[in-house]
Amino acid sequence: AGGTSFVCAIALGEPTNVIERAEFPTTTPEVTIGECVAWLAARDYDALGVASFGPLDLRAKSPTYGYITSTPKPGWRNTNLLGPLRDVRPGVPIGFDTDVNSPALAEYHAMLSEAEARGEEDLPTSCAYLTVGTGIGVGLVMNGEMVHGLLHPEGGHLSVVRRDVDATFIGSNPADTFNGSCAENMCCSVALAKRAGLPSTAGLKELPDEHDAWQATAYYLGCLCANIVLLASPERIVLSGGVMQRACLFPMVRAHVQSMLNGYIQMPQLTSDAGIEHYIAASRWGNRAGLIGALTLATKAAAAAAAAVAHPPPSTTAAKRAGPTGGGSTSANDGVGGRARTHVAFGVAALAVLGLAVLRTRD
Repeated sequence: AGGTSFVCAIALGEPTNVIERAEFPTTTPEVTIGECVAWLAARDYDALGVASFGPLDLRAKSPTYGYITSTPKPGWRNTNLLGPLRDVRPGVPIGFDTDVNSPALAEYHAMLSEAEARGEEDLPTSCAYLTVGTGIGVGLVMNGEMVHGLLHPEGGHLSVVRRDVDATFIGSNPADTFNGSCAENMCCSVALAKRAGLPSTAGLKELPDEHDAWQATAYYLGCLCANIVLLASPERIVLSGGVMQRACLFPMVRAHVQSMLNGYIQMPQLTSDAGIEHYIAASRWGNRAGLIGALTLATKAAAAAAAAVAHPPPSTTAAKRAGPTGGGSTSANDGVGGRARTHVAFGVAALAVLGLAVLRTRD
């Protein structure tokens, strides 16, 4: 993982309409989260979305819900991320998920809106989002919802087939899954720099497209994407993150996916050049995808809360009719002092940047 800064932003009306932005360097959880708490406390909002690097505890009934758990990032293991943020405005709706599931949801919603605008009857239900930077993360939306289960997707640690020339390459973390033969260890930015003999990832921007490090990265990302196609069968794979700023990777990744699948999946999205160019694509929001994803969590949480008020379950309705002992009346603005709806999103983008964003529906 290894975040470098916490990015804070305000958007007006729509998640993409960012009107204010601030950054705080990633130091210790106490200092950095504290700076974000102070930023939140100076603003009004009615929903909070948190999108973070993981692994995370997403189980709402767990005593460690909202924690960053077994992250390799120094000093951040078992950190209560959500608690201090939630305490700024107790009671507001909250969305909490990974920094890859949330942009996967945002990309899916955009796909769905486009399909509806075209009048399509067979609407999309799924999307995969991969971010490639100092780590590799995979987010999944299936049947219109972010995938959870035992934990959440950790697809960057799926096994990949080593190239013959990489038999002794130790990668960025030889103690990673599959004894280091996983996608993240083979082709994250740190592994890229090691392949190129660079002292740090800063030199990657000067590395020519023809260098074998990029060829290796495309090969291993092709392995990862092919595995995702075979296992999850998403209707689109979106690639983002700092490494994917190198545009030459996209056609190479697509070619490797086609080669590895070897015609087994006979769908035009994979077998035709035009189809796979649309199927494996860059994020429409570039490096803002993490923030847009976090804002999507916030708007989803706000919509769910509004729906619960408008259509309470029968037991809740009965309790309200009982008078003061049943809790009294409730309005759509409860908990936010009657203010216009404002959404806040707090997220980690591309496994390297933690972002906080606020969405206001109107001035």
